[in-house]
Amino acid sequence: MKVICILCEQPFVPTKLQMKKIRKHPHKIIICSDCYERVGKKALERRAKSGASPATD
Repeated sequence: MKVICILCEQPFVPTKLQMKKIRKHPHKIIICSDCYERVGKKALERRAKSGASPATD
């Protein structure tokens, strides 16, 4: 199964967990791991600038 990332428009092969989520919820948006890391890094930088504490999982 190949999926196209909505941010960079590059096809990628999702992980097994992502494939399960796609099958179960096809209307949800999945992005590639590169974009996921890039967005996460920018979010952490934005939180650091605003002085808010990062979310804990």
